[in-house]
Order: sequence, then C-alpha cells, then structure tokens
Amino acid sequence: MHRGRTVAGAPGQIQRGTGNYSTGVLEYTGMERAVSILVDVGRHAWAVLGEMAPWVLGGFAVAGVLSLWLNARVVREHFGGGRFGAILKAVGLGIPLPVCSCGVIPLGASLRKHGAGKGATAAFVTSTPQTGVDSIAVTFGMMGGLFAVFRPLAALVSGVACGFAVEALDGDDPAAAGLREPEIEPETRPAWARILHNGFVVLPRSVGGALLLGALVSAVVMTLVPANAIAERISSPLLQMVLTLAVGIPMYICSTAAVPFALGLLAAGLSPGAAMAFLVAGPGVSASTVLAVWKLLGGRATAVYVVVLAACAIGFGLVVQELVPAGWTPPGARIAAAHAHCEAGLPWTVHAQAAALVAILAWAKWGPRGQR
Repeated sequence: MHRGRTVAGAPGQIQRGTGNYSTGVLEYTGMERAVSILVDVGRHAWAVLGEMAPWVLGGFAVAGVLSLWLNARVVREHFGGGRFGAILKAVGLGIPLPVCSCGVIPLGASLRKHGAGKGATAAFVTSTPQTGVDSIAVTFGMMGGLFAVFRPLAALVSGVACGFAVEALDGDDPAAAGLREPEIEPETRPAWARILHNGFVVLPRSVGGALLLGALVSAVVMTLVPANAIAERISSPLLQMVLTLAVGIPMYICSTAAVPFALGLLAAGLSPGAAMAFLVAGPGVSASTVLAVWKLLGGRATAVYVVVLAACAIGFGLVVQELVPAGWTPPGARIAAAHAHCEAGLPWTVHAQAAALVAILAWAKWGPRGQR
C-alpha cells in the first residue's frame, strides 16, 4: 500500500483508488510516490519469480534429461526424409524441445540441408518455439491445467496445418538452404553432467534474461494498471485477440517468458482468449523469424506460415474464451498478488524459491567459463 501524509481534515475511511479520505486527503511528494511504486513493483516481481520458480526449475530438469536424446543430431537424422510422415514426426519431436523462435532457425536450416522438404521444415519451425517441457510446467503452475493442455495442442495443430499447407501450396524437392548449419561436437561427458549442463546452464542462459524481463513487466502492469483497464476500453474478446496478434507477432519472446507477460495482461483485464492467442503467436513467430523463414523457405511459404499461425492463435483463443468460466483468475496471478499485498510479507518459501531461481540464472550467465 502506498504511504503518504494526511492533511486538511480528520481521519476517515479511504476511498479505494482515489487516495481520498471522507474528510481528508492522502498527499504524496513526488519522491515518496516514486519510491512507493518501485517498492511495489519489486515486491510483485519477486512474488511472481517465487511462484514460477518450482515450475521453471522442474522444467529445466526435464529439459536436461530430454537433451540426452532430443538434440540437433537426432533432429537431423529423423527429419531428413519423407514428406507427410516427416511433417508429423517434425511436430511430434519438436514440441517438447525447449528452443525459442530464433534458436529454431539453425535447426530448421539443418533439416533442409539434410533433405527435408519445405513442409517438414515449416512444421518444425512453427511448432517447436511455441512450447517445450519447461514452458508447459510453468504454464500449468501459473495459468492452470486448461492453458497447459491447450498450448502444446495449439503447437501440434498449427505445426501440422502449416506443414501440410506449405507442402500442398509450395512444396519442392529438398534443397539446401542458405543459413548456417549448427556444428555438433562429439559428447565425452557422462550423462549426469550433460543433464546438469544442458538443463541448468545452457537453457537458463538462453531464456533467463527474457524470464526476468517478463516478471518485471508483469509486476509493472500489476502495480500501475488498474484492474480491468483493457476490458473497459476494448470489450470485445475477438478485437483483443487481433490487437494481441499485432503486438505478439513482431515481438521476440520465448515460450516460458511469455507466461508472466500474459499474467500481467490478464491482470490488466485482457480476456483469457486473447491471452491464449498471445501465448501462441508471441513465441511462435517474431520479426527476425519471419525474415529467416523467408530466406529458408521463400516468400509463399513464409506467408502461409504467418497466416496459419495467426489463424490458429485466433481459433484457440476463441475456444479458450468459451471454456474459461466467468470471473476466472489465473492461479499464479492470484497467489502472487496475495503474497505481494500480505501485511506479514512473503512466506520464506517464496523468498527461497525466487532466490534459487535468480541464483541459477545468474550462475548460468556469469559463472566461471570453465563451467559453461
């Protein structure tokens, strides 16, 4: 709660959102208000990080285990032939990979270089960055089971649809693409070391900055934007989805960091359907990805890629909008807000979880080079 000093009258009841007493006024100096806002933003951000931490760290661990099998070498070997079967395989194996929309491009280039058609490459590039084992875990913990189920389902449907559409409208013989193929060095470390390195160094290093930024943006929105501000100005969920696409498609954000962004938008009154559309389009495509796909697959396939992804984002947004009950609040936002406003402060468990997450992200980013 913001603090100030009471002037011009006897104390009375505070009118929420105005700062006014019934017979007095709560007055701030500029510095007091700035400090109060910063404290509230920091409290909200720390609470969001604390609530996300168990799900993020659990996702990192699972991703580390999966990295023993789902790596660039497997991707190249299994997606290198066939047409329609390769599309299904590309989507099925790409969904659990914790790869962002920019990181997927070298892998997509590798598919093309090793004989994959445009359809399989488009399916992989479309489905893979939308979700992964880490983002599914975070989505379940912060937004509930419905979103956790629909995110990979949207990645599956959009990936298959994009792959088949590209293959039907712009298929060609496999050809080498002009992007650099990732180099793969032989692994000599034991399995446990690879799990820890890939799960708690490589992955946190790639998503840590975006994750922290997402928590900060969520905290700023929760602190400064009144509840239902978006809904009061744009009441149509469909229009909210369209505007969300206009923001989400050019934006670069990974699938895990998209969750706190979506939480902040929901706190400001964004509809659940529009939040779902953002979770599909935001991680699935970005301005840099569109340019890379243009170079990799050509203009027609790129247009199909963007249109199919946007259509799937709207479609799944409409479905989620119908399924979510009125008055629904995401679990993560509800718990984080309750903790942030608790007079006794955050529970020690939330502090410990947030500190552990920040420590791991910092170690992955700035730890000794020999351990990276």
